[in-house]
Amino acid sequence: MTASLWRYWTRLGARAGRIVGSAVAGYAVAVAGPLAIMFGLVGFRLPAFVLEHLSLLLVVAMAVRWGIGPALLAAVVSVFADNLLLREPFGRPTISGIHDVTDLGLFAIVAVTIGWLIAAARRETARAEEAAHRERQAREDRDRIVETLSHDLATPLTAISGTVRFAQRYGELAAVDMPRLLARLETAAARATSLRKSRQDARAIESGGLHMRLEPLDLRDALAPIVEMLDRVSDRHPIALAMSDEPVPIEGDAERLQRVIENILSNAIKYSPHGGRIEVSLSPEPESAVLSVRDHGIGVSAAALPRIFQPSFRAAEAADTAAGLGLGLSIAAEIVRLHGGAITAMNAEPGLIVSLRLPLARSSVVARSVRRPGGNASLFAEHS
Repeated sequence: MTASLWRYWTRLGARAGRIVGSAVAGYAVAVAGPLAIMFGLVGFRLPAFVLEHLSLLLVVAMAVRWGIGPALLAAVVSVFADNLLLREPFGRPTISGIHDVTDLGLFAIVAVTIGWLIAAARRETARAEEAAHRERQAREDRDRIVETLSHDLATPLTAISGTVRFAQRYGELAAVDMPRLLARLETAAARATSLRKSRQDARAIESGGLHMRLEPLDLRDALAPIVEMLDRVSDRHPIALAMSDEPVPIEGDAERLQRVIENILSNAIKYSPHGGRIEVSLSPEPESAVLSVRDHGIGVSAAALPRIFQPSFRAAEAADTAAGLGLGLSIAAEIVRLHGGAITAMNAEPGLIVSLRLPLARSSVVARSVRRPGGNASLFAEHS
């Protein structure tokens, strides 16, 4: 019973706090406050000048708490109470000369000026706090981006450095497979370049300036080099590729589609911390080319799955597994959308399946540019 009463009074207090904080409450206090002071003066038989001093304090309090509007109203009601209600005969103005007019005018000017100055200071303080908050947020975002990019670049840069040192030390030996070393260098450099260009795409999407040059393309030619490159990244994540022997013609921006494929495959590796086979398939359907990537990693929770294509979103399980910015899949989704396609994700238990569906080219096409229009991509995700 005691606990129930406590919860009731707590809720009641919170509700009262919200009411007090509302603008309506501010204007109500502006009317009731001066009248309450006036009746207090009458009851305690205090001199009339006390009303002016207390009214000034009330105007200051109103400006601090509710702003200039209620403060001005409190000043007007105070003047009304002082000259119509407080003095006798009751309800009749008691201004009898220039002294009263001056006194009344000075009181009104001082009250309004104080209220305006405090309200202005309150607004400036609020703007300064908002600017400081934005600056802190920008600094945190910048630090997070730098930290994540440094982490992501560490792998290709380490591979480049290690390969160069190995070649310097053992390059003259006949047993050294120089083509393999050069391929490893090419892979690492390509990954570092891709990370940089992904950040450029992210900025272009934010500004609404992402555009691509669509050209006739066999999707197999975009897929195979990325699979070959990433298959050399981790011995614990072998990539199995199955694709049609027939061409898969689409109209696309080859470079950006390769970055989409690289991002999806990199995620499959990154979020399979215990290793496991990565399965990649490409097949044509009557109207579309369907590219699927399946891993055997941590998957995504049912609650987070519909949001994984949103900018800067990261599922809790992903954040606990590896560093990241939450931008890769949102960039991929926007690029796929500009190709007239769709990207989906569903849990495979274990792992995740990410699928791209791109329209097949119907006939010979002429290269054309596509610019991102306003509005968000239409994305879909399902849970099985």
